[in-house]
Amino acid sequence: MPKALHVSIIVLIIVAIVFTAIMLILRYDEKGEENMPFDISKISIISSINGQDIEDSNHLWNKAVGQDNDIHLYIEKNKNYKETETIDKVVLNNFVISEFPKKGTISIFQPSNNEKEFFENIDKYKTEEIVYTGAQSTNWKELKISNQGGLIAFRVANQNLGTYVSNEKEIDYKNLLKKINIKEEDISLKMSFDVSIVLTGEKQYKTTVDIELPAKGIVETGKEGTEINGKDLVFKRVEN
Repeated sequence: MPKALHVSIIVLIIVAIVFTAIMLILRYDEKGEENMPFDISKISIISSINGQDIEDSNHLWNKAVGQDNDIHLYIEKNKNYKETETIDKVVLNNFVISEFPKKGTISIFQPSNNEKEFFENIDKYKTEEIVYTGAQSTNWKELKISNQGGLIAFRVANQNLGTYVSNEKEIDYKNLLKKINIKEEDISLKMSFDVSIVLTGEKQYKTTVDIELPAKGIVETGKEGTEINGKDLVFKRVEN
């Protein structure tokens, strides 16, 4: 075989290998892990209005008006994954607001350990990182998730939107934002956060979730919901 032809074949082989490697890298960047041991099947967002009492002896009602967004993540075992794995922990962090609302103050809250309330908007539960540890069963109040998957949650609250003062006999909570002249564009925001699923044995997978809050129509109805399809999330392996 002529030397020039031999060199050409070697070059073609090298080019093919490099091209294949680049295509695999690009595919991984776009698709991420395609056979995860656990998946997020969906993310549910429930937006609502709240009014907390302010002490006032001169009026029947004095409410500090806020708007809550409860984010629920459904983590499920991948039926197509053949190996046996268990969840050591799920970490929610790197909360970043890319577009702030025009009004209010944004805070992140973990679930409350109050048996009567899933969430309480008080400093005790305000956080920048939430860690659910793997256990035999899921328990929000103890920040535990079943090691074979479960439902976890956190709250994004927009506080200090205004106060509603009235002497009416009754008030309708669903109309509180309208009562204080808050429009949907006043409270709209965009944010992202990271979800890391850490397995026993230290395998770790991470994705970034982008969300827009609150769910559309909240000002008119007082409570709305929306969902994000978990299939749209891209998980990547984190090397320790």
